Amino acid sequence: MRKYIEIFKYSIKTKLAFIFDYLISIFSYAIHLFIFNELWDYILQGKTLAGYTKKELIWYIIIAEFVVYATNKSYKKIAEKVRNGEIANMLVKPINFITYTIFEQFSVLIKVAINFVFGITLGLLMAGTIDICIESVIITIISLIISILMTILMDVFLGIISFFTEENQSFYLIAQKLLFFAVFIPIEFYPEWAQKALLCIPSIYSVYVPGKIFVNFELQTSLILLTKQILAMIVILGLNIIIYKKGVEKISVNGG
Repeated sequence: MRKYIEIFKYSIKTKLAFIFDYLISIFSYAIHLFIFNELWDYILQGKTLAGYTKKELIWYIIIAEFVVYATNKSYKKIAEKVRNGEIANMLVKPINFITYTIFEQFSVLIKVAINFVFGITLGLLMAGTIDICIESVIITIISLIISILMTILMDVFLGIISFFTEENQSFYLIAQKLLFFAVFIPIEFYPEWAQKALLCIPSIYSVYVPGKIFVNFELQTSLILLTKQILAMIVILGLNIIIYKKGVEKISVNGG
């Protein structure tokens, strides 16, 4: 475990050297929030939709986008290591590649901290305060931590797909667009059949659950959602393990 912690510390130092890039990237976060603030203000005009007020919708988008922006897009680096053969060198070292990548990508915590402060500030300016309780805050934070881990695992999954495909950019775009179904609009806005279909996609839980818990908190429902989110994370982790083992076998069969 110590070696993975050292990897994490080194990755943090590396990312701190480019912190200005993160500060610039948050402007796209602000643009999205501004657009939807105006959109929901025009559509709702003080009314509720699917049980959400305009203020709740803005805070939902803030929490959901917070998760989306908490990614380093590490799938590109992983794919490059597979394509150029660097992965073969790593496989003979006393480390697990997936664990190594997860700890390396925990440097995303820098972006998380920046986005958190920026998102909360924008939320207060655009929507104002929202009714919360200590239980909702605690469960939301737990859900966000799980969401960030799910985001990292999804990046790893999209990266190791390159064991079998030449290019994985298209898979990332598909995964990103699927997430957008739950980022800007809560699941409740869709027809019942669409809700059931979307909730069969594990990654959807990374953005829907924390947003739902924060703006529409009910203890029993929130705990059920949190449990489903944990199960979804386990599914994504399981897919990573399966694809990784198959990929390593493929490399071994072909002589590295």
